Amino acid sequence: MFTAVIAAFNVGRYLDDLFASFEAQTFDMGRVQLIFVDDGSTDDTLRRLRAWEASRGDDVTVITQENQWVAAARNAGLQRARGDWVTFIDPDDALDPGYFAEVAKFVDVHGSHPGLALLAAHQMRLLPDGRLVDNHPHRAKFGSGSRIVNLAVEPIFQLSVNSAFFRREILVERALEFDGRVRPHFEDGHLIGRYLLSSNTHLLGLMASAKYHYRTREDDSSLLGSSFTDEGKYTSILRYGYLDLLERAQSMGPVPRWLENTVLYELFWMFKAQLAIHSLSASAPTHVFPEFHRLVGEILSLIAPDAIRSFDFIGVQYAIRMALLHGYDGVQPFRSSYVRFTEVDEVHQQVKLEYWFTGELPIEEIVVDDQARRPEHETVQDFSFYGRTVMRKRLLWVARGRQVQIRLDGVLRSIGRWEQQPTSEGLTPAIVNQVVQDQRRRVRERYAPTDVSYPRYLRRSLGAWWRKRKWSKWKADNWLMACSLRLPWVRRRFAHAWALMDKNDHANDNAEHLYRYLAREQPEVNAWFILERTSPAWSRLQAEGFRLVEHGSRRWKQLLLSADHFASSHADYYVTHPIDRRRYGQPRYFFTFLQHGVIQDDLSRWLNGKDPHLFVTTTEPEYASIAGPGPYKFSDKETKLTGLPRHDELLRKRQAASQSERIVIIPTWRQYLVGDRVGGANERARIENFGTTEYALRYSSLVNSDLLNQIATASGKRIALMPHPHMRPYLHEFGLPSSVEVLDFGVDDIQEVLASAAFVITDYSSIAFDAAFVDIPLAYYQFDKAEFWGGKNPRREGYFDYGQDGFGPVVADEAALLDVVRRSAERGFVSEELFADRAASAFGTTRDGGSSQRVYQAMRALESSALQ
Repeated sequence: MFTAVIAAFNVGRYLDDLFASFEAQTFDMGRVQLIFVDDGSTDDTLRRLRAWEASRGDDVTVITQENQWVAAARNAGLQRARGDWVTFIDPDDALDPGYFAEVAKFVDVHGSHPGLALLAAHQMRLLPDGRLVDNHPHRAKFGSGSRIVNLAVEPIFQLSVNSAFFRREILVERALEFDGRVRPHFEDGHLIGRYLLSSNTHLLGLMASAKYHYRTREDDSSLLGSSFTDEGKYTSILRYGYLDLLERAQSMGPVPRWLENTVLYELFWMFKAQLAIHSLSASAPTHVFPEFHRLVGEILSLIAPDAIRSFDFIGVQYAIRMALLHGYDGVQPFRSSYVRFTEVDEVHQQVKLEYWFTGELPIEEIVVDDQARRPEHETVQDFSFYGRTVMRKRLLWVARGRQVQIRLDGVLRSIGRWEQQPTSEGLTPAIVNQVVQDQRRRVRERYAPTDVSYPRYLRRSLGAWWRKRKWSKWKADNWLMACSLRLPWVRRRFAHAWALMDKNDHANDNAEHLYRYLAREQPEVNAWFILERTSPAWSRLQAEGFRLVEHGSRRWKQLLLSADHFASSHADYYVTHPIDRRRYGQPRYFFTFLQHGVIQDDLSRWLNGKDPHLFVTTTEPEYASIAGPGPYKFSDKETKLTGLPRHDELLRKRQAASQSERIVIIPTWRQYLVGDRVGGANERARIENFGTTEYALRYSSLVNSDLLNQIATASGKRIALMPHPHMRPYLHEFGLPSSVEVLDFGVDDIQEVLASAAFVITDYSSIAFDAAFVDIPLAYYQFDKAEFWGGKNPRREGYFDYGQDGFGPVVADEAALLDVVRRSAERGFVSEELFADRAASAFGTTRDGGSSQRVYQAMRALESSALQ
């Protein structure tokens, strides 16, 4: 009845699970022909297959061949197939015990239906920890249970052959087999597409109760996970896969929507990968990008624009839809037919407008209340995919008026609140007031310390409760919080408060230094510092007189619900969304991102998801990269060139230091070498086998280097290691010698450490900017460039070239690094002129000890247009 072809290559460690799932089937497996094709495995795959074949008898066949890739292996198995229905199970997956029984039941009921030639089972994800989850992107099509779908009416699609069943007679009659040119993946979708087109059928049988367990691998060793560096992903798949299917369909008539959706699903994922914070698409080979974009253009010429607009099988960023709709039109630049109105700044009486375009910026004419105006603030956000800027978004802040109109290249554009839904040819008070009211509604008055007194609110709220007679613990807690905000002593304590925080469990960063400046120079500011009571910095700051609020406490909530300002050196989600907005509403405060350091790489994929009112920068190039045209959404409205508050103290301490003491090793962390967040805050879970990673081995070798120790001893210096807080839990795996001093960001003052440093060894860390700020010689130890920039970190290469713009030599091996340190020691640890000049140029406007004051002034300017 059935034939299952299983192509296997180096999957020995997974075969026992597959064998067990076959043996557990409730169906008579004598009616299932199992054909295994070993594709030249170099592990124990063939041995395991032979052993299982011997134990099972005639219903199992094992074929072996030299490695020819999965398509050839499946074709070899297909030639031996005898069943009426053929499927192609992957060897690292498993089946639900009732899998074949459910398929047989469906065939018995629907197998004779005219035109039904393709069946699809319900894929469940099998996670590395053994859990089964129903979160595959294609799960929605099984929501209505088992059924037959007319693809002409409901244009869904099937991409995987592992959970699909084909009529063997159609495969044989049409001479259909896998095309080996379509690789490293999509050979499945290509066969299914040709099968449906050539068999002239548009029916798909969905078997919701037949559960296929699709394994997801942690190590990205699957064909799909390891395909991002394969140039065929950007050329062969498009040419021999997507384009081939579309051209075949076009030769037969209009391209069916299910096929358009099939190709769009693939393309959308490729483009989504480029906007993802973590994505191996960062490792894509750049030399194939021109051909990739040429092929995409050809593919899109065969797909109806309505298919792109209406595609809804996965969430797709609007920028990607616009890129595919208008980014490949080589005839003329695209200009959006409408302008979107998104936000109102009630303090400065400005409105935010956005529109899409390609190529050069169109000629803009802005008219506010019959007067020509220029933008108050402006930028262009570029959306680049695989080395090419495909779509651009213009962001403008213009003066608010009774009527705002905008012309692009002389054509008056309509203005509306939503994408694709323009309204009138101008921005009127009615539209503006809608946004104002929406913004105000997001701030819950219940949790706003208004002029309603505590007794009055108490009477009013209790009266409302008495009338409704509905209560719960959750409601009681909300009521207590709302009441507490109106207590006279709470209102006095947090009136117009400025809340500052570095991390929830660490201080000693820009927020701490800004607080110290406010306490000393701006005592009228009602400043508070947020920190966990268990933090090592709590007692230190408390002794200094800091007004501390425990992170996560009730008083912490009262502070944030009352504050005028909240400033932090970090922008993780627990910082930007500290309290539940669904419960307490939109925060009232202005959020200032003080930054943890100078941004030298492209962090736009991460930071574009944040909405700071003030974004602090330190150098002219950094400022230009964030506020100017490029990948960021921010303009000069949010972005200010102020410098970092901690640099003021660093400058003072370096000038006061009598001598340099240490050679300090300060590497940054690797996101792919730490576990998930613990409790939604800063702590990370540990990972296994950290000691065997290249990162651990390289730094273990460095700190144990006899030559480094000799250089330090000869120059009268000590060696110190200051690991990133996320790397600190693994210190015992470095095998640290007693001669190496271990410093802690949570205990040791980084300002003191740098002020007394003779030389700094780092890698990609922005600590290099701090060292260069006070002319400390340094070196970048970058032994893992390919992996670091390969997409596993949230960073991509940006405006800063470490070799051309860096403040020290870039080295990739330990011997070269130690040679740099030795030569610096011979010069008395004085920066080379080249690197000193680069530092002077970079910090020309912020190396004056006035950064804290500039940040304070920028924060004040958020409150009033007169101060801006």
